[in-house]
Amino acid sequence: MRIAIISTYTHPTRLARKERGVMQSSVPELIASLCPDHAEVEIYNEKEADIPLDRDWDLVFFSYLHSYYEHTKVLSTLLRRRGVKTVAGGRHALHFADDCENYFDSVVTGEPESNVPALIRDFERGNLQRRYNLPSAGPAEIKPYRYDLVDFRTNKIRLPGIEASRGCPFTCNFCVLTGHESYRYRPVQHVIDEIRFKMQWNKNYFGLFDNSFSFLDNNLGGNPRYLRELCHALIPLQKTWGCALTFNVLKDEETVKLMAQAGCRYVYTGLESLNPDSIKAMNKGQNKISEVDKTIRRCFENGIMLSFGLLVGSDGDTNEYLEKLPEYLSDLHYFNITFLGIVCPYPETPFFRQLANEGRILPNTISRDYDGYTLCHRPLALQPAEVIEHFKRLCRQLGSLTNVARHYRSKLWTSAMPHYKKVILASGPEILSVRNPISNPKRNYIAGFDPIEEWDRKMMEELSLPKTRIRVPLRLSRNTDLKQLSLSYSTP
Repeated sequence: MRIAIISTYTHPTRLARKERGVMQSSVPELIASLCPDHAEVEIYNEKEADIPLDRDWDLVFFSYLHSYYEHTKVLSTLLRRRGVKTVAGGRHALHFADDCENYFDSVVTGEPESNVPALIRDFERGNLQRRYNLPSAGPAEIKPYRYDLVDFRTNKIRLPGIEASRGCPFTCNFCVLTGHESYRYRPVQHVIDEIRFKMQWNKNYFGLFDNSFSFLDNNLGGNPRYLRELCHALIPLQKTWGCALTFNVLKDEETVKLMAQAGCRYVYTGLESLNPDSIKAMNKGQNKISEVDKTIRRCFENGIMLSFGLLVGSDGDTNEYLEKLPEYLSDLHYFNITFLGIVCPYPETPFFRQLANEGRILPNTISRDYDGYTLCHRPLALQPAEVIEHFKRLCRQLGSLTNVARHYRSKLWTSAMPHYKKVILASGPEILSVRNPISNPKRNYIAGFDPIEEWDRKMMEELSLPKTRIRVPLRLSRNTDLKQLSLSYSTP
């Protein structure tokens, strides 16, 4: 039996481009670990390489995000026409399973550890079910990834990744996890054994990335006690690692020092905004703007490079705040912004419920627009065109060579911890990548105004595939079931 596992991708510019960065989807390696030993398994990450659609696969698993759905429908339809059975999985498939059944042979709406083996057994018996939603086996059942399938020649700067936990305990109103996924974590010894005995390392560039890995968790610090236990266990391994966690964890000085001692040299945190009104609108109470400066300095002094993500288009944003944002960052002596996006009302979130109830979802929004780089709603204090002008200006300003130089000058000598300077120097391309989403001057960045990728458009016409959008009711009650709402797909 030949199985392919594909993580699909479409670039924010809506052009045919790749993003061969350090962080990549590891879902293919996860699903591959659940396949039987007798299966011949191939994995593909479309963010790094194109998908060979002429292969003779028996079964194909697709992992994708909301904005990749139109593209993934095309790939699945092309394969199905050749007799290949296809499977959709992930958060989009969970919330839009009815629509997915039109374009895939089966849909997995539960966690993979329980459902993927059951699906494959049914497929081999010729009894593939339309939907799989077996209960979770728990985080202790997460298996070691198939690191042997990672090809570091395709992406020479990629790092191997590992899960220690899933979910997040916070309830940010724009987050796809809120209300759908509780926080849970693996036994520490399972994580340590996987790193020590299973993980394989990137040997490119004369060992520059050797013994370096990343945690793939949404929030590694969701349970501070667990994080400290994990760090104590990591110290003897003498590895270098990075992670994502919420800003509040970094306010504890002892935890930061322990993370640094355990080998942490990189942390990404979604600060989202420096505007208290915007933070309040997001229900992101764990971020206290008054503590930002002290927390930043503490991380760098301990040898941990802190990287921020910022969002524009929140209900608290104003023209005055967005105009002055670079000045606020300069006052903090902070220039390592590696992600700048537009607040996105993903359909399964409380934020979407609020906007739909207020009639602020933009008309003609399709699934492709829910990408974090396209404005899908009307903010309270800004016109859509104003949000886009600020977004493009900030991408150019924050993703500039000037900011890279400032970052190097202000942070390179802050700490003498091992590997710290190497991580600082390697962060320059990440800062410059902030400009990548605006490199297509033909894009409008407003939902309903930008065409999808040209290849996808042509193939959808040829295959008679409709574009997909969410049909938004005129008004929602407080008790509206979002799972029912998010099944309201229609064809423009």
